[in-house]
Amino acid sequence: MVRLTAILLLLSAGALAAGAPNVVVILADDLGYGDVGANGARRISTPHIDRLAERGLRFTQGYASANVCSPSRAGLLTGRYAIRSGLGWKVVSATSEHGLPVAEETIAELAGRAGLTSMLIGKWHLGRLPQHSPLEHGFDHFFGVPHSNDMPDFALYEGRERLPGPVDQRLLTSQYTQRAVHFVEETEGPFLLLVSHTFPHIPLYASDRFLGSSQAGLYGDTVQELDWSTGEIIAALQRRGVLDDTLVLFTSDNGPFFEGSAGGLKGGKGNAWEGGYRVPFIAHWPAVIEGGRVTDAMVTNLDLLPTMAQALDVTPAAEVVDGRSLMPLFRGADTTPHEYLYYFVNEEVVGLRSQRWKMLTHAYYTGSLGAFERFDQLPGFAAPYELLLDASAEDGEAYSYAQRHPEVVAEMQAALARARNEFYPLRSRPPQSTYPPSR
Repeated sequence: MVRLTAILLLLSAGALAAGAPNVVVILADDLGYGDVGANGARRISTPHIDRLAERGLRFTQGYASANVCSPSRAGLLTGRYAIRSGLGWKVVSATSEHGLPVAEETIAELAGRAGLTSMLIGKWHLGRLPQHSPLEHGFDHFFGVPHSNDMPDFALYEGRERLPGPVDQRLLTSQYTQRAVHFVEETEGPFLLLVSHTFPHIPLYASDRFLGSSQAGLYGDTVQELDWSTGEIIAALQRRGVLDDTLVLFTSDNGPFFEGSAGGLKGGKGNAWEGGYRVPFIAHWPAVIEGGRVTDAMVTNLDLLPTMAQALDVTPAAEVVDGRSLMPLFRGADTTPHEYLYYFVNEEVVGLRSQRWKMLTHAYYTGSLGAFERFDQLPGFAAPYELLLDASAEDGEAYSYAQRHPEVVAEMQAALARARNEFYPLRSRPPQSTYPPSR
């Protein structure tokens, strides 16, 4: 009887896997919203990424779940704001002892329950290797680096083994691409592939083939090499005959840093203005998504896990998932699945947005500059400085409409208070002095 049960389970898993789509996530590092042609780039040529947008679904209101690397990546992998996994504070350093908790279910573990083979290629940045290896979080294969390329002890790993010699960063994108193409072509059955690029995070490197290829300096050269890489992966999917049955998601972990274009948005990496959070977000899946569509429905990288769960008919293990499935949008809907998205600076909830409005109470890491809701403590201010921004406008963060819409301010303040009451007990350290206590 036990043997018969085991056989039935294997047959069931095989049937599920046979009908499951493939998932390919291409994640850039510090790529700005305006750095791809589909979003208006002129000095950087990205024909392969643009083609994904032309034949898929482009989100004009696509968001990272954090404004720096580690928290955003934790959100993408788990479908949960990083504060829930203890990774909401800045980034994981090269010497940090903590990492993504094994109790957190990742997209790789969810995919594994549906019978998919998974691989992570590129940057991890969720704990030191090998003790916090992606292989401890559901990935069947790993080829990549432990963290950002501006950190010490930067090395290439094959599985849990550190490869000898210094890393030639000029070759990283081509090495990642070669391994991605091999994985696509050689993996039997459905698969999950996460290609987590090192660039255009600084310091910038490009191979000789792409040096001087753009009109946007070395930064643009690295982006054009990422575009080439995307084209190579798509071509591999076509050769294998699985492109139509593959969900390809192209995005970035946060906005641009010292270089790069936020596409006219205010701010960039590390702050809570739109430029830090809003990123390229393109979905391509010919079997499901009608090509050539553009939507302004707000979405986030938190949505990947619940989207995969619905597509693979698997229930997420976590009791609380902050993301929402994008399958309705893929199938033609044009309405956001979120009531609100939240802006974190470290572990502080500093703002939120609905489809129409954004309220921001603080924009920066530390210091009183930008602590708008504490302005009543400054000379000349009798009350907090309220920023109610029109998120749907082209210049959405240029002007505040708080005085004209006090009812919206009240609604969003109440929603912000609820969020703080939910998230603040999860903090790993006391609140910063520039922020007010939970209300």
